[in-house]
Formats: sequence, C-alpha cells, structure tokens
Amino acid sequence: MHLLTGNVWLMKDVAATDPSCCDRSVEFRSDSAFYNVMSVRMKILAFSFLLIFFRPGDAAYSYGLENDLRTLLFTTNSYNRFTRPLLNVQISAQLNIMSLNSLSMKDQMMTLAGYFTLEWSDARLDWSTNPTYNSDVPVIYTSQDYVWIPSLVVSNSVEDLAVISDNTVVIRVTNDGTLNWTPGGVYQTQCSTDVTYYPFDTQVCSVILSTWGYTSIEITLNSTGVDLSYYEPDGEWEFISNSVTTTTRTSGQNSMPQVSFEMTFKRRPVYQVMNTILPMMLLGLLSCFVFHLHPDSGEKIGYSLTTLLAFAVYLTIVSAEMPTTSLHTAYLSVYLVIMLTMGVSAVLLSLFIINCHHTKEDKPIPNYIENLCSASKKITCSNCCKKNVVNDMEKSEKLETDRTAVDAFQPELSWSEVATILDRFFFKLYLIVFFGLTIIVLLILVIHYYIV
Repeated sequence: MHLLTGNVWLMKDVAATDPSCCDRSVEFRSDSAFYNVMSVRMKILAFSFLLIFFRPGDAAYSYGLENDLRTLLFTTNSYNRFTRPLLNVQISAQLNIMSLNSLSMKDQMMTLAGYFTLEWSDARLDWSTNPTYNSDVPVIYTSQDYVWIPSLVVSNSVEDLAVISDNTVVIRVTNDGTLNWTPGGVYQTQCSTDVTYYPFDTQVCSVILSTWGYTSIEITLNSTGVDLSYYEPDGEWEFISNSVTTTTRTSGQNSMPQVSFEMTFKRRPVYQVMNTILPMMLLGLLSCFVFHLHPDSGEKIGYSLTTLLAFAVYLTIVSAEMPTTSLHTAYLSVYLVIMLTMGVSAVLLSLFIINCHHTKEDKPIPNYIENLCSASKKITCSNCCKKNVVNDMEKSEKLETDRTAVDAFQPELSWSEVATILDRFFFKLYLIVFFGLTIIVLLILVIHYYIV
C-alpha cells in the first residue's frame, strides 16, 4: 500500500516537472485498449472456426455413451438372443461372388468363394426414438453371441452341411433396429453338368440357401440377387448371367423356405481346341494316309498301329474329363469312338491288302474280290483294272482285203493290281468319311456355342 502511494506521488511529481509525460501515458492506454479489442476478435474467430469444422454432434459420441446404450439394449431391456424378433421374420439374402475356384465336370461340383449379405429387423434393438442416443450413436457393432440370427444352411453343399456361423464377422446394427450380417466362406455345391457339347458347353450351377429348423411360418426368405462387384474373372469359365428363384421344400408336414442362386457359365474353348480337338483331327487325317503307303514299304502296319494308339490316348484324356454318367453323351466322345473304329478297321484292311499283295499269282482271285474291284472302279471313276489291248493288227498289202481284224482281249487281274485298287479305294473312302464327319461335328458344336 505504501509502495502504491509512493508510486502515485512519484507520478505526480514527474508530471509536474515534465508535462510531456501525460501524453505518453495516454498513448500507452490507447495501445492497450486496441490490443484488448483485437484479442476479443481473435477469440470470436477461433470459436466460429470450431463451430464450423467441429459440430456438436461429431464430438458428442463417446465410449461411455455407447456403453450405456449397450447396457440399455442388452441388459436393462433383458434381450434374449434365442427369441425371434417377430412371428414371421423377413430376411433379405444376397450372394456376393468373389471368384470361381473350379467347376469340375467329372465330379459334378462347383467351388466358389464369396459371402452372403443377410439383413433383417429386430425391434428390440431400435433406439431411433430415444433422443439421448439417436443422433450421437447411429450404429453399433456386435456378434452372433449377443443377438438373434437366422439358422441358415447351404442345402446343396457337398463338403460341409452345417449352419452358417462365424463369430469373427461383426453384425452391424443401425438405430432403427436393422441388422446386417455378411458371413463368408468357400462353398462347394453339387452341379449337374451337361457334357453334350463339350468343350463348347454352357453349365448352369446353383447355390441353394435354405432355413434349418425354422419353417415358412417363422421365417420368410427373400433375395436381392447376385452381386458381382468383387468378382474376379476365371480363365476357363466366363460368367454369363444369373437368376434367383424363391421356393419351398417339404420336410414331413413342414415347408422350409429356400432361395436358389443360379449362375450360368460358358467355357472358354481355346485351350481345349488347341490341345484336344486340333490334334485329334490331325491324327484322323493321318490315319487316312495309311492306304497311300505301298505294301512293300514295310511300314504300313506300324503306321496304322501308331495312329490307333494315339487315338486311344486322346480318348483316355477326354474320358478323364467326363462325368461317369449315362445321362448325357458328348458329341466329341462319339467322334473319337468313330475315329478309333476307323483306326482299327484301317489296321485290319492294311493286313488284308498286304496279304493280297503277297499272294502267289497262280492262285485264282475270288469272285467277291473281282466284284469289289469292279465296284471300286465305278465309284472312283478311275481305270484301276488294267486292260491289255492286243497290238494293232498288221495289215499286209499281201493279205486279202476281206481279212478281219483280230479282236482285243482283256486278261485277268493280278494280286498286286488288286492291292493297288483296294488301297486307292479305301484312301478316298476314308478321306470322305473323315472330312464329312469332322465338318458335321464342328458345325453342331460351334452353332450351339455361338447361336443357341
């Protein structure tokens, strides 16, 4: 107090002795007021910035608030996860395909990776009318251990027929009581394949989702289709289309709802054409040229046996891809069997031709062989049967003018000529059968693949 009083008297003395001091004091007070006003303005600007970028609703969420909401929903309201939300629960199901792992025709099985999107409503988890939590906590996440979930199963599974369950996948619960669950996995389902047009075939496979235990009275299954947002294209099969069918299956006196997700896949045939069809056609063409080898070459039987074995190998390869069923028969299998039959007959005919070629000339030729040679000549329009015509009659000026010419004669066939005739006939016959059969089979396969 004494210090303050002393300062006041000191200032009076200074003012009395130096009048300019008062002016400096007034300037000091003006600067302080200016800085105070600027400070207030800066605070107002900062507060406005916080209001704009950090709204009260954003900052209202807290761990404690959500914890209180969970306590209210699951403890205070005595939530029982074994009790259905309604008399008839409407469940919306969607299949999300990520990749097609395999489509085995032999095992008649499809394997794909994906997940289901299941959505239903539970009024017990509705807090939209509660102003304390409605806007501050719009959504919470839980697991199947705390809420009621539908008992569903993939009924056409061939590996694991079990109820869909996954504790690692959270369930999203919105404030209006809507639950969204996305359990996923690798599903192996039965697929009845049609191999008629293999390898230009189109297969229709399905994933059937049905209830397990619940009937149509308790649960109604609806579907929103198949989602391909995350689908990765397969190198062997092209995804063409999909369809959804909602039906019911009867179990005793109860009816179970089910949803069938049908998917259509078309095979990409380039690999099979390059590795199966084209080599078989070339082998079939080679089997025709066995009749172009001379019987004295010594390679006629070896050549025909080699092509026959090659056909047998390819028939084994194609049969390994086919299912062991008699419901459908592939055109390609029929083509292979015919080519194999032609290869077997080529071996037998080659033996017969070689035997004819090496038969002694003094042995008479049977009538059926002569008739066969005559028919071959007419069919092939070639002069295979050799005709020897007598030399022109020498007319001598000394002979009488009424002398007639000597008739021409035609000697009998030789065994070597018979072998040549048969080789030419069967060569042309095999070429006609091969090209005709190949064109017919290819037209059937290609027309069905690109037109039907």
